[in-house]
Amino acid sequence: MADASGGLPDRVAWALEACRTLQRQCLQAVAAEARSDEFEQLLAAFERLLELMAALSPEYEHQGRVVLTRIQSQLPDLWPHVDRRLLWFFGGDCLHFLSDEEIDAFQAAEDQG
Repeated sequence: MADASGGLPDRVAWALEACRTLQRQCLQAVAAEARSDEFEQLLAAFERLLELMAALSPEYEHQGRVVLTRIQSQLPDLWPHVDRRLLWFFGGDCLHFLSDEEIDAFQAAEDQG
């Protein structure tokens, strides 16, 4: 089913909004004067992810994995606040951050839905 506002499938529209929220949390977590080159690269990767998702580019899945793994390594204090559903949504390397129980629950919900 498509999102009424932008023609995106509901699942992608939800993930896009969750990524925008996460991007705002990243910006709040690091004061402007304390931003490193590494953090600026993360912000650029985030911008790229949002563009790819809005365009439904097949590259968004890989870019999402890149962004989430960078958050995990660069902003460990923010990591517990990352929506676990984003890890499932992007899959791949992100699944390593989910417990077996979480994976089973996500798989069961997907199979039912």
